[in-house]
Amino acid sequence: MSPRYVGRHSGGRPPRDANTPKVSPPHPPGLAARTVDRRTVKKIALWVALAVGLALSLAVLIGLVQGFHAMDHPPGGWCQDNSATCVHR
Repeated sequence: MSPRYVGRHSGGRPPRDANTPKVSPPHPPGLAARTVDRRTVKKIALWVALAVGLALSLAVLIGLVQGFHAMDHPPGGWCQDNSATCVHR
């Protein structure tokens, strides 16, 4: 039987004969080194970037809330003109 199609979908190899058993290459014992493919690395990088972006957004939001609170409740009793709690006598 000659191969009829050897192209990009077959990886450049002729089709395997159905009568031969499929044998995987032997793995060295004790070495469980797992290779990480590119897709997994991209997913991890995406989730890390999303977590960092969320953390920075929360830090900015907390800073804004603290700043607005500090404007309405000034330390030491000084008063700003545009504050809602400022009382002019």
